[in-house]
Amino acid sequence: MSTQISKTYQPVQSISINANEDLPGFRFVSHLGTLCSDETRAVGVTETDWVNGELAAVVTLGTIAIETTTTINIGDDVTSAITGKAKTASGTMPVNGRALDSCEGAGFVRIKLVP
Repeated sequence: MSTQISKTYQPVQSISINANEDLPGFRFVSHLGTLCSDETRAVGVTETDWVNGELAAVVTLGTIAIETTTTINIGDDVTSAITGKAKTASGTMPVNGRALDSCEGAGFVRIKLVP
């Protein structure tokens, strides 16, 4: 099922990666072609849904929308939460991006990906 995002984003670079599980759109993806687990480094973010076994395009540079598990404020560093969604990063958690918007509760924000 496709998710409609009302904010614009500008992907600059994407790579192809083998999807080793179903990858919903707007989620953090690992270098293994799976959704990122909690507090892990991402290779990038999916822009659309991909099915296990497909060659998935993953945005690795630029800005992109991401689904969140909780409230995120503009300027927050974000990391991966369970099932590849985003949450606020703190302490020594890996930073995958910086929020360009805010959302209250679970929803969507745009992020600038951090290489």
